Amino acid sequence: MALNAVMLEQGTRHPIPLPNENFLYHCSGVKFELKLGDGYPGSSTGHKSPSGTAFVSNQRIVFLAKTTTHENSTNADSVNSFTIPHAYLRDAKFVQPLFGANRFEAQTVPAPGGNIPPHAALILSFTEGGGFDFAAIARKISERMQETGTVPPHEEELPGYDEPPAPSVLPRAATHPTYSAPSYPSDAPPGYEQ
Repeated sequence: MALNAVMLEQGTRHPIPLPNENFLYHCSGVKFELKLGDGYPGSSTGHKSPSGTAFVSNQRIVFLAKTTTHENSTNADSVNSFTIPHAYLRDAKFVQPLFGANRFEAQTVPAPGGNIPPHAALILSFTEGGGFDFAAIARKISERMQETGTVPPHEEELPGYDEPPAPSVLPRAATHPTYSAPSYPSDAPPGYEQ
């Protein structure tokens, strides 16, 4: 997991996929918050971004801020990007409050070299919708990883079956067979009165 370390495709606001990575869903209008510390007043800090896009892939969750700050910014809490592999998420849940935006919340496990201390909580608030689908896909990937112990190669839905279109021109047979209409009985079956 890392802050401000996501590489972007040139000319776009999409993350560069890792090897064997498939992005399954993305959602705009997401508020990002990473709470650090044990939750006691005065001992907790955090990183925030008021709006951005959240991506979920078969390997990780990625957040990209809508507006990026420059490296010489004085605000240490500002976030340009955040990435965390599914393996470093614990106790993920989807919260639907009575008032306010739906949220995806999870506890994070510190990754080696990630510069994120223990006792961190990831909160993604979906202010423009899409949170339920995001959380369902993230949960499905996490369950699959727990079952198999490996990252699934992909989790794309199979395409829906479309019935092939009827041929517009019927092929002609070399010989024209004679066609006879099916024969139907002319009288009623026994015991049936008209």
